[in-house]
Formats: sequence, structure tokens, C-alpha cells
Amino acid sequence: MKRLRNYFVMLTVAILALFGTSCSSDDSEELGPFVEYTEAQTFYDTYTSYKGAKALIDTREQSKYDAGHLEGADNLPADIYNTSDDNAQWSKDLLAKYPKNTCLFFYGTTSFQMTKAVAGRASRLGYGKENSRIFSKGYDALKSVWK
Repeated sequence: MKRLRNYFVMLTVAILALFGTSCSSDDSEELGPFVEYTEAQTFYDTYTSYKGAKALIDTREQSKYDAGHLEGADNLPADIYNTSDDNAQWSKDLLAKYPKNTCLFFYGTTSFQMTKAVAGRASRLGYGKENSRIFSKGYDALKSVWK
């Protein structure tokens, strides 16, 4: 009987561990795969050659954006727009500016996790995981190749 009880306890622990990892609060898996660029030139080439609706979004704070940004970029600061509330003002701003078939090109912050969170929220709003491109090496690395 003791052996059966130990077996049951081990099985219960295994099930709880499996359930716990699938219900984790980390949404990195939920947010899915995003296209991250490691080379500035590749990001630039992809942006300029993209034939559909597209938007260039700078995720840095407003003051850094005001000090200099890529031509045509809109500012949606990650520190403000990085929210899990899909009904927040940033969601309304994004939906008001860009149709859902827009391919969003994010750059600015050197924190890939922060930029990925912003891209993930856009994905959850209906832009689709395939419509997020991220350059996570920062504005300074990108501005040298932007024409």
C-alpha cells in the first residue's frame, strides 16, 4: 500500500510540474516567433524591399526619439507601450494608426525582451506573428545604414 501511495504522489507531482510549465506567466512562447535581425543592413534591406503595407516603429523613449530617429519612423515607446492590457491606450493608438495587414518593423531599444513584448502585444491585437520584424541592436547600430 505504501508503494502505491508513493507511486500516486510521484504521478501527482509530475502532472503538476507539467501543468505548471504550460501555464507559466512568461508569454514568450505565447507571443510566438518573431523575425529578429542581427545585421542592420539586412533589416534595412527587408524594410525597403517589403511590398505590402509597412510601418517603422521606434520603441525608445520620447526624448531619445526627439533627439534623432530614422526618417518615417513613428514613436511607440516600449516603456509606456509594454503592457499586458490589450485594451490600454497603446493598443488603441496602434489600431488607429495601422491597418491589421501592416507589417510592423520595430527598432530602438537594445532590450530584445522589451521590443519583443511590444511586438507580441501587436500580434495579439491581430497583426499576426508573421508581421513583426525586430532589430534589437539599437538605434545607433541601425542609423549608419539607413538611407
